[in-house]
Amino acid sequence: MKRKALFYLLPLLSGVALIPAFPPLEQGWLAWFALMPLLYFCLHAGPRQALGGAFLFGLPLHLYLNLYLSRVLFTYLPPGLAVTAMILLIALLCCFCALFTVFASCLRRLQSPLLLAAAIPALWVLVEYIRSLGFIGYTVGYLGYTQWSCPFILNILAASGYWGLSFVMVFFQSILLLALEKRLRGKKLAAAAAIFLALFCGGIFLPGLAQVEMEEAPILAALVQGCGTPEEKLTSSGREKILQRYLELTRAAVEEEPRVELILWPETVVNLKMKDGAPQHRREMVRLAEELGVSILYGAQLYAEEALYNSMILLAPGQGQTQLYHKRRLVPFVEYFPLEDLLNRILNLESGIILGSYTPGEEITIFNYRGLPLAGVICFESYFGDYTRLFARRGGRHLFIATNDAWFGRSIGLEQHAQAAALRAAEMGIGVTQVANSGISISFDYRGRELLRTGKEEQGFHILPLDLARRATFYRWAGDFVPPLCLLLLAGCAVQAARGARCPLQLPAGSRRRQSR
Repeated sequence: MKRKALFYLLPLLSGVALIPAFPPLEQGWLAWFALMPLLYFCLHAGPRQALGGAFLFGLPLHLYLNLYLSRVLFTYLPPGLAVTAMILLIALLCCFCALFTVFASCLRRLQSPLLLAAAIPALWVLVEYIRSLGFIGYTVGYLGYTQWSCPFILNILAASGYWGLSFVMVFFQSILLLALEKRLRGKKLAAAAAIFLALFCGGIFLPGLAQVEMEEAPILAALVQGCGTPEEKLTSSGREKILQRYLELTRAAVEEEPRVELILWPETVVNLKMKDGAPQHRREMVRLAEELGVSILYGAQLYAEEALYNSMILLAPGQGQTQLYHKRRLVPFVEYFPLEDLLNRILNLESGIILGSYTPGEEITIFNYRGLPLAGVICFESYFGDYTRLFARRGGRHLFIATNDAWFGRSIGLEQHAQAAALRAAEMGIGVTQVANSGISISFDYRGRELLRTGKEEQGFHILPLDLARRATFYRWAGDFVPPLCLLLLAGCAVQAARGARCPLQLPAGSRRRQSR
C-alpha cells in the first residue's frame, strides 16, 4: 500500500515541478525535465490508474496557472456560481491531461522503444492541439510557453510553429526516461539521440539562413498605457475619464518626442457607433490627431445596427476611408456564446454586464499605413499562432496586439498573455507589439527578442521605433502541419501495437521479475 501511494506521487511531482517554469519564477529549464515522473507513471500504470494520475498532475498545475481568473469570477458572479465556473474549468483542463495519460499508458504495448520515444511527444502535441480547437479553445499554460525568453530556442517555431517546440521538449524527456530505464540503449539510443539533435539543431539554425528584409524608414510609435479600471469601464462617466486620460497622455508623448507619428491605444478604449458602414470617431480624437499630425490605432467597442463588435480602428487624418478590423476569435462565454440570451437569463448579473453578446468579424484586415502594411489582433487572439500567421502571410510587416488585462489586476495572467507575443513573433518572422491598458505592454523583434516591456498598472507612455524587419518562416507558409504528422505517427503505432497483440507481450526484464515475485 505504501509503495502504491508513492507511485501516485509521481504525477503530482510533475505537476508541482512545472509550476516554477511559469511566472513569476520563469525557470523554463525545468520544463525540459518536469514531465519525466509523469511519463514513468503512465508507462507503468493501467488505464484506470492513469486516469487518477491525470488529476493529480493537472489539479495543482492548472489551478495555479488559472487562479488569476478568480479575480474576475468572484467580482462579477455570485460566489456559488464563481466557484462552479472555476471547478468546471479546472476539471475540463484535467480531462485533457487524462486524455494524454490514459492513451500514454496504452503506448507501453509498443515493442519498439524508439517508436515509443516518438509516440509519447506525438500524443502530447495532439492533445494540446485538440485543446486549442473550437470556440472553447484555450491555450493558457502550454508547455512551450515556458521558453518565451530564449530567442535561440524560439527559432524552432519559425520552422514548425509552437507544436514543433512542444514535440522536441517532450521527445527529449521520453528519450532520457527510456535510456534511464535501459529500454533505449546501444544503436537504438544513438538513433533516438540523432533524431532529437536533428530536430533541435535544425530548428535552431536553419531559420537563420532565411533572408531578412529590412525597412529603411522605421516608424516611431508611442504606446499609451492609461490604466483605465474595470469600474470606470462600466459607467459612461468612467469611460469619459478614460478617454480624457488617453488624450492627455497622447499629447504628452508627442510633446516629449515630436517625431512620433503613430499612437497605439489598447483594446476598447472608447465606445462608438457605426454610420453608413463606418465608425464615428470621437471628435476629440480627430481634432487631436489633426493638431499633432499623428495617426491613432485604437480599440473600440463598436455598435452597429444589429451587432456589437470588438474592433481595432486606424484613425489617420487625410488618408481617406477609415480602416478597421473586427475581432474574430472571441473569448468563450464572455464575448461569445451560442445561446447568449439563455446564458444571461440564467446568470442575471446585477452589475449589468451582458455576456456572449459580441459578433465575430468575418475578414482579416491589413492596415495600409502610408503604403506600409500593418496588422492587428485583439486580446485572446494572440494565443493562436495558426490564426495570427495569416496576417503575416498577407503581407503584414508588424503585428499589434490590443488588449485590456486590467480585469486581472497584478496577477500572473498579465505575464502569461504578454509572453505569447514572443512566440507569435518567432512563428511569423515579423515584429510584434502588445499595447495593454494596464500592462504588460511589450514589444519583440522578428526573432522573438524583447525590445520593450512596461510594468503592471504603470500609467504613462513609452516611445518605441517599431521593428519592421521581416524574415521568411516555413511555419508562416505551412501552418499547423506538425499535429497531422503526429496523428499519422500515432496511427502507425496503433497498427504496430495491434500486430504485437497477436504475439505474447514482451515486458522489460524488471517487469518479469516483479511478476514472478
